[in-house]
Amino acid sequence: MLRRSIHTTKILKNSNANSHIWSDFTKRPSSLSIQSPKVKNYLFPKKAFSDPPSISRRSNRIKYSPPEHINELFKMSYDFLEQRSNKFYELAGKTNNPLKKDALLIKAEINNPEVQYNFQFNNKVDNFKHIIDYDVPVYRHLGKQHWESYGQMLLMQRLETLAAIPDTLPTLVPRAEVNIKFPFSTGLNKWIEPGEFLSSNVTSMCPVFKVQEYDHVDVERQLYTILVVNPDVPNVSNDSFKTALCYGLVNLKLAYNDNLIDPRKFDSSNVVADYLPPVPEKNAGKQRFVVWVFRQSLTEGKQGPNSLEINQAEISRDDFDIRKFTKDYNLDPIGAHIWRSEWDSNVAVVREKYGLPPGRVFSRIRR
Repeated sequence: MLRRSIHTTKILKNSNANSHIWSDFTKRPSSLSIQSPKVKNYLFPKKAFSDPPSISRRSNRIKYSPPEHINELFKMSYDFLEQRSNKFYELAGKTNNPLKKDALLIKAEINNPEVQYNFQFNNKVDNFKHIIDYDVPVYRHLGKQHWESYGQMLLMQRLETLAAIPDTLPTLVPRAEVNIKFPFSTGLNKWIEPGEFLSSNVTSMCPVFKVQEYDHVDVERQLYTILVVNPDVPNVSNDSFKTALCYGLVNLKLAYNDNLIDPRKFDSSNVVADYLPPVPEKNAGKQRFVVWVFRQSLTEGKQGPNSLEINQAEISRDDFDIRKFTKDYNLDPIGAHIWRSEWDSNVAVVREKYGLPPGRVFSRIRR
């Protein structure tokens, strides 16, 4: 241990690298710095000692003393990592490969204590760009790790146990995090957990989608499609079920941070199927509403770059073949979500609001 410490100290003293790459913000985004002055002054004190801001009671802060030599070891480790970060930045500046460049930029910042603090102690979904900036590769890397550790597994478990896969599409390799909520409705304004039961009152108005890309994509050219389908519409004539298209949006543009999709951000040219709220019929059982997000092909379209041209008259909303649709338009599924609904006392009100006919009432004995 002593030999390693002496060796590290020698490297730090003899290095000609810029040892202040993490503290020079003339060319760095502000998201790579801790926004709280108290926390930052404690981690990088201008005076010899300051009280930890994480301890709320003043009497306890006064009593606190750091472990022996921890401040000296932190400073030595910080200087070593900062100098190594500078080398990764130099290598990143020499490569033209965007994937390799992102990997080097991640290595340059992954051990930055300010980056780790910003990500660990702030909201990852409703993120503020000046704190967690997904344009910066290291935050996309940390966000993907965080999502894969729980959210991605929960999503796949719900999609498979509820048989949304393969009842809608055969499989999914999730690459983007998809969140939904219904902010324009009454009673609920939160991000929905996959598989959650929602009343018809909550889902009476169109949802808002948040699609977080973690891969390296061309945000200037890439366009997206979102489909919401219900595979549980009773088909009495065939004694089976059919799939209905509840909502269809195409040619959507997303950025790493500006990725909220609501009606204020698109127009009628993006809508291939207006929102039709869940109105399950009485005794029809629980119905699944599956959200699919696709990347559109970068070579598609004549009216604009990479845009889809869809004839809405050819779409059968009541009997929608989502597999044929995705194959015909070369759509690449990257994310999904799901919620469930069943008949309740608000269904009649929602049907009347949208001018829908009265729903059927099913019974065990066919009449």
